[in-house]
Amino acid sequence: MNTRLLTKQEFDATRFEPKRVDTGEPPMDFWAYVEAIPAEDFGVADCRDGQVSHVYRMGDQYEHILINSQYQGLAMVVVIDLNEKRVYGHFLLDINPVNTQVPEE
Repeated sequence: MNTRLLTKQEFDATRFEPKRVDTGEPPMDFWAYVEAIPAEDFGVADCRDGQVSHVYRMGDQYEHILINSQYQGLAMVVVIDLNEKRVYGHFLLDINPVNTQVPEE
């Protein structure tokens, strides 16, 4: 399966009019895609537990599914293209302040 690591610009272009989704089913099964993401795309993040913390709908075009890592503020986001009914790509989202240090293992 092909995966696509989004650039910050590509990811930001999918972010508009966010509305949190609290109920319902995902628009498609995306877990095979997550399993195919290369390890280097996760950086220090470990998202193997597959805990989805938040889902946001961006208008009627995209859905962002945030998969928790072991670190607060760091999640792998799977971006679903709702019109095409496919995964658009993924992005490692870090919402921590700039220069935040990752704890040593």
